[in-house]
Amino acid sequence: MKISKILSYVVLAIGIIGAILWYVMSSSIGDLMDQNGVSEARELPLDDAAPLVSPLYSLTLIIFVITIVATLITVFSTLAKNPSGLKNTLIGIVAFVIVVGIGFVLAEGVETPMKDGEILSESGSKWVGTGLYAFYILAAVAVGLMFLSGIRKLIGK
Repeated sequence: MKISKILSYVVLAIGIIGAILWYVMSSSIGDLMDQNGVSEARELPLDDAAPLVSPLYSLTLIIFVITIVATLITVFSTLAKNPSGLKNTLIGIVAFVIVVGIGFVLAEGVETPMKDGEILSESGSKWVGTGLYAFYILAAVAVGLMFLSGIRKLIGK
């Protein structure tokens, strides 16, 4: 049996388990909301709602860890099979670090009061700005490359 077929069955099984847990959780939370006389789930006492959400949360964490491990195994096995790809990978990592560095230089940190009364620190605000600037730069590069690719296709015909 091919690995892709096995993975398809595993994904199907995890999806079915997730759907069952979601159904059980949502119906149980609906019953709990009726018992407590509240109209929104966020108004429920945490002690009552936590046991209903925990299985779905645990499944989410398991899937997240499996995804990270599978991704790392795939990346490292591909790099081991094709060492010349290591150079391109390192170039990509360095380019990403440079983009984040540019975003960090452009970002300003300002203490910001939040809705719940807490204060976002100056360094936290700077890192949020860094992420936004890095996203804007990467989005602009992606759009520019798509535009350039379209022009090349038009000229090539």
